[in-house]
Amino acid sequence: MKGVAVLTEGRSGSNWLGSLTNATGVMGRSAEWLKSAYLGSEPRAYAALEEAVMRKSSTENGRFAVKVFPRHLIWSKEKCGKDFLLEVRQDKDLGFILLERRDRLRQAISFYRASVSRLWTSREQDAGSVVPYSFAGISQAFFQIEQSYAFWRAYLNLSELPYRRFVYEDLLADPQPYLDAVAELLGVPAPATVPVSQLRIQRDDVTEEWARRFRQEAGHKGAIEAIGDAPVPRTLDNLVRFATKRPLNRRRF
Repeated sequence: MKGVAVLTEGRSGSNWLGSLTNATGVMGRSAEWLKSAYLGSEPRAYAALEEAVMRKSSTENGRFAVKVFPRHLIWSKEKCGKDFLLEVRQDKDLGFILLERRDRLRQAISFYRASVSRLWTSREQDAGSVVPYSFAGISQAFFQIEQSYAFWRAYLNLSELPYRRFVYEDLLADPQPYLDAVAELLGVPAPATVPVSQLRIQRDDVTEEWARRFRQEAGHKGAIEAIGDAPVPRTLDNLVRFATKRPLNRRRF
């Protein structure tokens, strides 16, 4: 089997690009398959996890596609004790694409808004959903995004893996180079024309207003002023930490 792993972080254009490759019907089914909500179950053994991911992510021609954020890889390691990408490479031809977004601030704004509204694609958008501006929320999202890209660069370099790198903004006018690269990695013909996507760009006037506001506040307050301002999530882990007087985990995303 041949497959492709798109290594990225949320709000990088990966949904849009995945919708284009998925539309071909021969480039796998790209999605966040290392996530129980997408799988529809929570495998407790690695063999069950890989079988479920391969089944969900493959097209009939035996090609598969998986979109992976750092937290997905960590989740699978904690659940099954194995590095999913390493294990898949043992007996399958797996290629890698590193997808980044150059405009980290607008990515962070989009990440924060989606994480609060729980609306992650244009298909899910609700005109009545209003998310309040948060310097702390955007700041924390920004730091997470930077850490995620650093994680993938370190992972690829330490593993000495070949990969193709793409930047979202460079593909907006013409995503054909991305389609060509995925097709080459999967050993299938590239589409002659770019498929039509049902997704649209979600950037709007709110994004631009918040970007200006955030830059002004960051210049006045400093970039890390709000890191500790967000309320501590009420998770089981944090309840245990509170009971045992261990430091609380303020990571929101």
